[in-house]
Order: sequence, then C-alpha cells, then structure tokens
Amino acid sequence: MKITDHSFTNDDAEYNLIKELLLEIEGRPEVDNNWDPGRMDYWRYNVQSQKAVDFFKANARYWKVESDQTEPDENNAGQVVGLFITEYGKDDFFIVVHPSYWELFSEILNWGRTVWARGKTKITTDVYTFGQQKIDRLTAAGFYEDGHVENVRMYPLANYDFGYALESGFKLMSFSEYGNYESKVNLMRNAFENPNLSEARYRALQSTPSYLAELDLVIVNPEGESVAYCTGWVQENDTTFGYIEPMGTHSEYRQRSFGKALAKECFKRLANLGVETAWIASNAEPDISNFLYDSLNPESVKRSYRYALNLE
Repeated sequence: MKITDHSFTNDDAEYNLIKELLLEIEGRPEVDNNWDPGRMDYWRYNVQSQKAVDFFKANARYWKVESDQTEPDENNAGQVVGLFITEYGKDDFFIVVHPSYWELFSEILNWGRTVWARGKTKITTDVYTFGQQKIDRLTAAGFYEDGHVENVRMYPLANYDFGYALESGFKLMSFSEYGNYESKVNLMRNAFENPNLSEARYRALQSTPSYLAELDLVIVNPEGESVAYCTGWVQENDTTFGYIEPMGTHSEYRQRSFGKALAKECFKRLANLGVETAWIASNAEPDISNFLYDSLNPESVKRSYRYALNLE
C-alpha cells in the first residue's frame, strides 16, 4: 500500500473523495470532527467561493491510498485518508485523519509546519474535548491549550416546544418566498459586521448540494426589509441529525426574540423532515449568543478548545 499527498484544486471528484472521509469521521463519535462535512461545504460554497484555484492549492492538501502492484486487490485504493485544511487562509488549520491511519498525523502536521506555515509566527487548531487521540499528538508536538473557543449545543426535537410569537407586522418566511437579495445581503453584512459578504457568496451558498430552500429563513419588518435570518441543514450521513448555521439579527433589532423565533421555526421544519436532534454552534463565553442558545433548552453541550504552537 502506498499513500500519496496532493494539493487540492477544488475539483469535484477530489472534493467528493474528501467528503467521504469527513462523512465517515462524523459517524465515529470518539473521533474529533471539528472539521465536518457541513463546514467543508460552507467553506467551499460560501466562505471561499470566490477564490481562484491557487488559494485552494496553497491551503488544502489531502493524502490518498494508491493501488500497489504488489497488492492489486487493495480494497481501499483511491480512498482519501488524511486532510490538512485552513478555513480562512490565515493561521488556523484543521487536520482530519481516518482512524485506521493515525500514523499519518505526524506527516500531515509536519507538512503544515514546514510548508503551509512558512513565514507564520503562530498556528492554531481547534479540537473537541473528546478528541484525545488528536490532543495527545498535538501536545507531543509542542502545542499548548490556548483557551475555550466554541460550544455546540444539542436539542432533541421530540416533544420540543416549537411555539413562538412575533411582534405585530413582522413576518417569518423562507427566503424563496421573500426573494430580496439586496436586503438579505445588507442584513448579513450588518449582523456579522462583515462588509465582504456579497450576493455572489450568498448565491454560491444556495448552490450547495445539501441546501434546502425551506430551511433558509428570514424575518421581515413591516417595511419589507429583512431583519433576522438563519439557515438550517440536514446532515448527509445521518438524516436524523440537523443543525442551524448561520444565524444573525440586524443590530437595530436585537433583544426582541427574533433569534428564538427563527430557531424554533427551523427546529419545527427540521423535525418535519425527520430530524430527531438538532445542534447549534456558538463562540465560547462571554459571547452573548450563548444566552439565546441556552434559552432554547439544550440537552447537552460539547466544547472545543484551541491548541497553539509558537513558531518563533
């Protein structure tokens, strides 16, 4: 058996092979899946959707099993078993390794340190607390815990209270019913204080294979402007799970229960599609969004911590 590494060129075939690895990891609850299939889709179809191929080649690399002439019947030939990727192209990265190929971790990390991280002074990666295999390897390589960064709350939808009320004159609807791209893009820019969000990026997100229009929700004020939004998704490998990402409210309309209304409506629609458990990720405390997500009565919370390495 031979394993080769390749730069990612954003080709559909290689993307699908990477997704197969991520989908398998997602079904292994003991393995850290901080970089999951939905995050990969969001990265390709939204966050980096306007980037040229050079960006992808520099910031993502995968390791694949090749057929060996001495073992022509190798049944996992062509399988992607390792991935190095950065979400934002800055100092952040994620490593994904198939559980049968943990010995690859050092090679992948070494590529990240010596090639991708060239010129950087510090690099970081996020790992769930249950990802002990990964944590042990990172700390052995000199990484140190650098703080709590994320919460993921789980919401069982059986017997969930989906009830909510909106202020008079406001309407909650799917974006496909609303259709005002300019208003939605302005809302997204305001909600996340990000002027780089664009209609092109939003339309690219809508082209995601797993996108469902009935889960893309907005709240519209009496003047017809969108003031809050969220998007729901159903997991690919297990459709009894779903999640909400992203969710945002215009700065002039916060503290008016619009986020709770959107989440409950999205939960209801997910449940109607057969989803039994939904989850929402948020930044760690003291991020104010945690108050909203706690008020939705999660059953459990899993936590992600950052691990850093100083390169100077």
